[in-house]
Amino acid sequence: MTHTFKGGVHPNYMKAPEVPISVVAPPAQVIIPMIQHIGAPCKPLVAKGDYVKLGQKIGESPAPVSAPIHASVSGTVVAVEPRPHPLGDMILSVVIENDFQETPCEDLKPLTEEELKDPDAILARIREAGIVGMGGAMFPTAFKIRSGLGKVDKLVINGAECEPYLNGDHLTMLNFPEQLLKGIELVRIASRVPVAYYGIEVNKQDAIDLLQSKDPAKYGIEIVPEAVKYPQGGEKMQIKAVTGREVKPGGLPAGVGATVISTRTCYAVYQACYEGRPVIERIVTVSGSALGHTSNALTRVGTPLGYLAEQCGGFVKDPRKIVLGGPMMGICATSFEAPTIKGTAGVLFFTEDEDKNIEDPQCIRCGKCITVCPMNLEPVFMYMYYSKGDFANMEKYHVMDCFECGSCSFNCPARMPLTHAFKTAKLMFQAKAAKEKAAAEAKAAKEAQK
Repeated sequence: MTHTFKGGVHPNYMKAPEVPISVVAPPAQVIIPMIQHIGAPCKPLVAKGDYVKLGQKIGESPAPVSAPIHASVSGTVVAVEPRPHPLGDMILSVVIENDFQETPCEDLKPLTEEELKDPDAILARIREAGIVGMGGAMFPTAFKIRSGLGKVDKLVINGAECEPYLNGDHLTMLNFPEQLLKGIELVRIASRVPVAYYGIEVNKQDAIDLLQSKDPAKYGIEIVPEAVKYPQGGEKMQIKAVTGREVKPGGLPAGVGATVISTRTCYAVYQACYEGRPVIERIVTVSGSALGHTSNALTRVGTPLGYLAEQCGGFVKDPRKIVLGGPMMGICATSFEAPTIKGTAGVLFFTEDEDKNIEDPQCIRCGKCITVCPMNLEPVFMYMYYSKGDFANMEKYHVMDCFECGSCSFNCPARMPLTHAFKTAKLMFQAKAAKEKAAAEAKAAKEAQK
């Protein structure tokens, strides 16, 4: 039996897991942003002129929803200043001149045998190693697990990797199966649950067979084959497919007793606990029509996007768009100088050939957007009320519950900019809330002066 969910689409997956992992030589200079997670930004722990070692902690925040940041090379700090961030804006960053010595920082030691069985020790290491959701969400993993203690009885490991082009999770399964299983076991122990359910789409049957051959049951893991359908890798879709539980609009996974952790995150947990290694690198799929071929590149955090493209063969056509992540939910980068971060699973360089926009698109009320929405929403009405600026009806049709998977836009024959509209609608709600809050505070201040 394969597990699935309602709705979804079947894009051209354009994957190349047969391309082996290549190692990108670290650049002469890395740019390490102090925001690489959801939550409070880190404050730099180093200053210009300081020498740092490979893996040394260089950014920290005391806030619970945060994750430390570490140096991905050894060398000298040449700047602590705002630099282009891959997700937009100028963000305070630590710039390190690489000395190419790879001098290791030994602050993080491998956990002892006793500590590898201790949930609190594992959680402390996950936090100290700077581990976040490496499927792209970048939610601090230690906080995610801690917040579910006592509520969560179903731990789901996300092995779908349903976005087109991306291969990092699949290759992690194939190249590091035992390490991955041990990492999942650590997450299971930290979550205090007896079984971890590993949902993997059946287009990765080679990985399923390999992992099954390693006796996952001895690690407390059950492999759950899943139907191939986008967005199977969505958190709520994974929960539905694996457990049968449904996260209602406005609800959170913990509300149905479930939590979801990504494949690469589990491997990072293994590295942190067994090897004493923080998050300083990851597999990045580098592809797109502007490049001559696809690379699955083991890349240091802080590698500039332009340098990454050069190391992966350079451009055969002029790129028009840089997409971070996959083409369905990815975000456009605006600078070749922006670096890779912990959540960078893919960097796609597209030419004008991929631009399918049309002028003045018109909805024909076919309803195809409704049939594929995995959240059971009605995009046709959401878009109509967005166009009118009708906040009451946008709220009524649950526009805030859209997680921007892009299935509606993909399936729309009129090429309506549905996903973009819903992203904008959420910003409109945020701006409205901020305006109302400011007005209320001003009114309260005025009343206090009377």
